[in-house]
Amino acid sequence: MAEYTPRLELGTYEQGEEWDHTDAVEAVDEHAIVRGPIAERPAAGEYDDELYHATDQGITWRWDAESEDWTYFSGKGSADRPVPGTSHFEGANVETARIVDARTAESPVWNVEAHGIEGDGVTEVGQAVHDLLGRVAEAGGGIVYFPPGRYLLERTPLVGDDTILLGAGRATVFEGHRPEGEEGRALLSNRGYDATGYEGASNWAVCDVRIDSPKSTGIMPAHADGVRLENVYGDRIHYHHIDVVSSKNVVIDGFRATCGGEGDSDAPVQFDNQTAGTASNSVWDGREDALVADDDTPTRNCTLENFEIDPSNGPDYGVHLHRDGNESITITDGYISGCRHSAIRADTGGLLADLTIGSVSCLENARGISLGHRESGRRELTIDNVTVRTDDDGLAAGSGLYAAGFDGAAISNVVVDGAFTNAILFDDTTDLKLSTVTAKGADDQAFRFRENVDATLTTARAADCGDAGVYIGADSEVAYGGVTFDDVGSEVVVDGETRDWITS
Repeated sequence: MAEYTPRLELGTYEQGEEWDHTDAVEAVDEHAIVRGPIAERPAAGEYDDELYHATDQGITWRWDAESEDWTYFSGKGSADRPVPGTSHFEGANVETARIVDARTAESPVWNVEAHGIEGDGVTEVGQAVHDLLGRVAEAGGGIVYFPPGRYLLERTPLVGDDTILLGAGRATVFEGHRPEGEEGRALLSNRGYDATGYEGASNWAVCDVRIDSPKSTGIMPAHADGVRLENVYGDRIHYHHIDVVSSKNVVIDGFRATCGGEGDSDAPVQFDNQTAGTASNSVWDGREDALVADDDTPTRNCTLENFEIDPSNGPDYGVHLHRDGNESITITDGYISGCRHSAIRADTGGLLADLTIGSVSCLENARGISLGHRESGRRELTIDNVTVRTDDDGLAAGSGLYAAGFDGAAISNVVVDGAFTNAILFDDTTDLKLSTVTAKGADDQAFRFRENVDATLTTARAADCGDAGVYIGADSEVAYGGVTFDDVGSEVVVDGETRDWITS
């Protein structure tokens, strides 16, 4: 995916300037917003949901193709009260009933423009956003709407209970300024980041926004419960666009990343937890940082779905499972490419329980899935309908799929293809079942059950491997059947034991 670059910058045209709108429309695509006097708004839009901001009215208009008319989208209201809901927001209220368990019909819509918060790309508005979110929390929650623009957040605004931050898609951009030496502090987080357990803010969401913030980490739920991050677009970032820390019931749906981080150990998405003594993961109040409470609360029952990670700058990982204590994590229906280490990685030795990876393509990464270097303590791994493929021989490294330390693992409908050292490698895993698996192109072995593995391998193919199709290492025991071999050095090499493959 090519990194999106607007062809018409926000705020380029102001009232009183000469502007040929016809030429401007030809230069802009549907991700951008055109600004100018109301008199220069075209009689008809070029596509449904096109936005035009009338600078002399302070109103953004939306072209409705069905009615063939411009309709009110957003604009300045009374700064003393929330902007009344328009038909757009009435529809949003219905949608937010699905997003989080927040009030719907009663929820006011707080348009930030009505409170003097401008996304002009120049004015720092982080403190104003933080203060407004405080008022929304005191009112019992609601929808906080950010019209198209670039919002500079010089501090970390904190979201409260039952609150939804709603943007206008890629046209609503969040950027966090941070002083030298303070890069990586959160762009957005939640109230109660310093609480214990899951006592931070609950039932909140961020939807339809773009993060372009090279000096900060992005959205950081911390000690939170019930969070939905929907249609978040990630461009430049320091560490992670989304960093879930010691939280539960977090759903990330519709994430798109065009860049990875520029800091160390970066990944567009990270599932993290604040173990004792952790010196990272903090919010920035504009003067100093404050760390998330480090009480070892695990990150639990979280989902990343419907996502595309295609960074142009080669981050270390696509998805990072960080530190000890990630439980019931599901990664599904996505695409990851361009990572220098691995598409999906767990920390060496980190504890995991109930990890599910399904319907994911890991293409053109140095490794696909790397969950290694743990002798025991991990529980239940499920990988289904996954492709790991790297056609660049110079990029492929290590193992395409590597896992260790699991008690119970099911691998099915998986293809690993590329000049990896080994295509599929397992260590220290009991009750491992592999079926309908293809492993090809490895320099050494297609299937390597190295140490202390108890496995069953059926309906599999090993191909184009320099050494062995199946290697069974010391203290490992494998039953195999229905395995085909094509152009391998040796079909099966046994240093451990084989047992009879019994079919029912």
